[in-house]
Amino acid sequence: MIDRPGWTPKRVLIGPVEVAGVGQGLQQGLAQIGVASELVLECRHPFAYAATEAASVWVRAWNWFGTRARAAGPGRLWQQMILYAIHLVLGWPVLLWALLRFDAFVFLYGKTLTNTRMELWLLRALKRTSVVIYLGSDARPAYINGAWTDVTAAQLARMVRRQKRRLRRLESWATVCVNAPGTAHFHERPIVNWFALGFPRTLGPLAPAGGADAVRGADDPGRGCDASAAATVRIVHSPSHPVLKGSAAIRAAVERLQQQGFDVEFESLCGLSNRQVLAALRRCDLVVDQLYSDTPMAGLATEAALLGKPVLVGGYLARDMPQALGGLPVPPTRFVAPEAFELALEELVASASARAALGAAAAQFVRTQWSTGAVAARLLRILRGDVPPAWWLDPAGISYLAGCGLTEDVARARVRRLIEHAGLDALQLSDKPRLAAAFASWARAPAVVDAAADRLAVP
Repeated sequence: MIDRPGWTPKRVLIGPVEVAGVGQGLQQGLAQIGVASELVLECRHPFAYAATEAASVWVRAWNWFGTRARAAGPGRLWQQMILYAIHLVLGWPVLLWALLRFDAFVFLYGKTLTNTRMELWLLRALKRTSVVIYLGSDARPAYINGAWTDVTAAQLARMVRRQKRRLRRLESWATVCVNAPGTAHFHERPIVNWFALGFPRTLGPLAPAGGADAVRGADDPGRGCDASAAATVRIVHSPSHPVLKGSAAIRAAVERLQQQGFDVEFESLCGLSNRQVLAALRRCDLVVDQLYSDTPMAGLATEAALLGKPVLVGGYLARDMPQALGGLPVPPTRFVAPEAFELALEELVASASARAALGAAAAQFVRTQWSTGAVAARLLRILRGDVPPAWWLDPAGISYLAGCGLTEDVARARVRRLIEHAGLDALQLSDKPRLAAAFASWARAPAVVDAAADRLAVP
């Protein structure tokens, strides 16, 4: 970590991918604190987040070929391969342009401009500060990631090896990495806790004037907590990946409430632009994000909070909150374990005042703690090497096992199958033997810990 107190980068590169508007938020936040930055993207984002991208002809060509390659369907494999090949070649002039233009680099989602060790070596040799911000599946072990389905144990083992190699390469060469407690299993060096940085998101002119006022029926004495007397409660769920988000189970829970007599409308949004999703959020009374999350406030929840909407999130990490955040502020969503999800949903549907209080708290949090300017100011401290002790997260202390996007039973079965196929080393946790043993015990796999030597052995 380079300690550069008082140093301010002349220009910051943010890229090469956009995830949930984080790049846009960082760009706007840095502008608010007087730091110039440019968003340099390898392809267009399908949800059309609004942001100002770099004007370089090399970047535009790189972005165009990347977008076309991603859009090419499986039936056009040769076309896709040619487009990707051109895209990869163009990454090098983009890198040269970037090295001449930027003195700080913020890489999102575990990717760089060329995704090569040579690029990282050049950044280090030329004394360019680089921060890698991980945002979920880019770091989450594949064996506890519900996004990966229908894979054999052998395929899973190969995926995990590649994942660990990529993360280790970036961790070895980057100035610092940022990751969350629920996805930091593979790190071997201290990282900045993602919750110390925050989620920089802005909605611009779409946002209403006040948080609590955005919740319909917030303080109507004629409604109280009697659902039968209240107006229809509109619930919005907007899954980017319905299976991963537990959409079927969420819909079933809503239908059971309807059968019990609750006046509820449920809207599930898929494949819409970000602007369309925001319009739906403005009209609703409650947002249900997902059922198996490893974070209390992800992208959709942050957008809802900016609109003053209460958010319900399910996830196994809720059992360990707020300890998992190490004393950092806990984002105010209703974050509950999956088995408590349906009861929490009923309570929020039944109580307009509870929804109002939760929405107001969330709006206050994201407009202060997670405002784009506040997050950018913390990013600047990280770039300078001025990281407070409370921000650091030691990966050796990671204890979360259940992952994201799948039930505990499914996660256990995947871990057990992987260990039985390739042993404990397949978890890629040789630097954390106790965590590997915890996974094996949790998954009921045949492994034991030699506590005295702090080694793992497979009987």
